Amino acid sequence: MTEQSPWEPDRQLGGNWRSMFEQSRSGGSPPPGGSAPAPDAFDDASADDATEIDPQAYRPWILQRGRSRVTAMLGLRWYEPKAGFWSGCGLPYPMLQAVEYVGDRMVSLDYGGTRQFVIEGRGLDALARHIKQGTVLAVVEYAASIWPERPQGMVVTAIKRAKGGEDAPLR
Repeated sequence: MTEQSPWEPDRQLGGNWRSMFEQSRSGGSPPPGGSAPAPDAFDDASADDATEIDPQAYRPWILQRGRSRVTAMLGLRWYEPKAGFWSGCGLPYPMLQAVEYVGDRMVSLDYGGTRQFVIEGRGLDALARHIKQGTVLAVVEYAASIWPERPQGMVVTAIKRAKGGEDAPLR
């Protein structure tokens, strides 16, 4: 009978735990780090590529498509023609308390009275529906310097912040 240490399992009953950490006897070397390489972490960055603004074709809003996670923020984006860059802000969906719309020309977003935004344009009834569903990633204001030909269908012509009952542009 072989003598074995009380903390080591019996080799006849299930093997030796040390064998997991030792080099194989076949001459191969263990992988770096002493164990199998870790699988690549899941990265859905490619799914976020759809949130980029396309300078070739104007899209008034960008919708979340085919992802299982909840959209946390609603982005508002506008172009600063004097500076030559895009500006914007992100608003948390959980803080959105009301979405009001007037026909298809205006949508108002109320963040508890502390922040209110008015979006003007055409075809915005569909935007209001998507915002209520929580699937809008970003609303993009039309900029004539980026897209010289004005779209015939849906378009966002202005994004304004309401202050004290008066509409004030975000810029």
